[in-house]
Amino acid sequence: MGRPRRFDEETLLDVGQELFWSRGYDRTSMEEIAAASGAGVSSLYAIYGSKLALFLRIFGRYCEARVELAAEATSGVSEDLGSAVAEYLDRIVAECTSHADRRGCLMLNSVVDLGDRFPEIRVVADSATARIEDLLHDKLLRTAAARSVDLSSVEARPLAARVVLASQGLIQLSRLRVSASHLTASAAHLSGTVGHSS
Repeated sequence: MGRPRRFDEETLLDVGQELFWSRGYDRTSMEEIAAASGAGVSSLYAIYGSKLALFLRIFGRYCEARVELAAEATSGVSEDLGSAVAEYLDRIVAECTSHADRRGCLMLNSVVDLGDRFPEIRVVADSATARIEDLLHDKLLRTAAARSVDLSSVEARPLAARVVLASQGLIQLSRLRVSASHLTASAAHLSGTVGHSS
């Protein structure tokens, strides 16, 4: 029988996520994660095998949380299509401005910094992005049906993709320390554009 783990895995993953997200993959070592989490370095290697494997575990967990955030922000039916978009984009702005260091999104950061080196990162990110787009697509269709707006699934798909792209743009602007008020105004403008395009 193997030795029991001497640390809480969720705490370890939280600590690893914070370090990878704030410092980047290359500037974060297994030794630093072990020290910050209270785990032994040998235990980390025994369980995960490598820094990349630990990162991928954390990255997949983070991307799943992004999908869950989108699910919460796109639940129910909205007053109109513009409101459906605004509810999602406002949540994105609130989330990406909640960190004082404006670190952006671990998913987007990692795709840019590591996607070419580790293709599996792109696979995980693409899957999460597609699921978020599906959630927005479904929210737009539900809202259109409830408000007697003529919107087909074929028409809703590019609208959902545009909202995802807009959200990613807002996150990147946040990394550039654009003010929260400016991001909110941009989100409102984008929401109005989508609402009037139906």
